[in-house]
Amino acid sequence: MAFGATADCAARVTKACKKVVTKPLYVKLSPNVTDICAIARACEDSGADGLSLINTLLGLRIDLKTRKPVLANKAGGFSGPAIFPVALRMVYQVYESVTIPIIGMGGVSCARDVIEMMLAGAAAVQAGAANLVNPYACKEIIEELPAVMGELGIASLREIVGQAH
Repeated sequence: MAFGATADCAARVTKACKKVVTKPLYVKLSPNVTDICAIARACEDSGADGLSLINTLLGLRIDLKTRKPVLANKAGGFSGPAIFPVALRMVYQVYESVTIPIIGMGGVSCARDVIEMMLAGAAAVQAGAANLVNPYACKEIIEELPAVMGELGIASLREIVGQAH
């Protein structure tokens, strides 16, 4: 998270990475920041070919018996369906701030989530935590997409990227 906490730091890391990579560089952004749009613009201006967002939110759990935080670092990555609305908002906001492609992620667990992410501005979508609950989550989402697209009158996913704007 420290690498992406400020626009300046994110820009410096993006420039350094861009100097040594030969493949497209997608920078993953943290939601634990004040202004994700400023950071996204700094990454784009520094050569990022695309962005992926969001990473996990900071969360904390306390063990009721020991009355201490469960994790040694105290706070850690909070993910899953509960963060979907936050991820969706950030994809929506960043889409209006940059021209490079966005990979949307964060709580995606079904075909409807994929479509919502794409309407917000994601050119591609990733499911992560859903796979920990159901190892067939991605397969099921892909199989479910044509039916949901038909129900919603969507002929091509490409045509809906950013349509909510």
